[in-house]
Amino acid sequence: MSRNSQWGKWSGGVWNMVFSGCNNAPASHCSNQGGSPYTTLPSTQLIAEKPYISENGDKYFLNIPKVEHNKVGPTPGFKNADQVDFSQVFVANEKTTAQTITQKLAEGLHVVLQPGNYYLTDSIKVNRDNAVVLGIGLATLVSTTGKPCIEVQNVDGVRIAGVLLEAGETKSDSLI
Repeated sequence: MSRNSQWGKWSGGVWNMVFSGCNNAPASHCSNQGGSPYTTLPSTQLIAEKPYISENGDKYFLNIPKVEHNKVGPTPGFKNADQVDFSQVFVANEKTTAQTITQKLAEGLHVVLQPGNYYLTDSIKVNRDNAVVLGIGLATLVSTTGKPCIEVQNVDGVRIAGVLLEAGETKSDSLI
């Protein structure tokens, strides 16, 4: 499967290709008798893009894209994000406990998880609106006690991205 840039069209496909708000997407087509399994939506009704990190000189920023409605195509120039200085970000490593991460979130900081395996004996609890928990590399949260890796309370606008959730040896009913 590939995008044929010469013609501006998509060609090929495997199972259940979904195009939502994509320019030049193929028409919807479902068939168990051959053909390409495409589902195409003219726009994405609601999207919150993944936060990302940028730098300017010697300063780092957490960029939190704004929620968009009825989106078609890419966001030009990455202009649709709130920039948060890293003084408002706690950077955790695999030795950081869930209790410490929960405390930093409660203090109003966002959290970036460095690559590694985080063996959690408790859940990371997100108790405030618009908090970001962003894993970079392969940040893997492992439940060692059967508790969820992350618990999001009744709050709005939380972003959790870039993390793998893994059950440990003790049965977990849910990981988030």
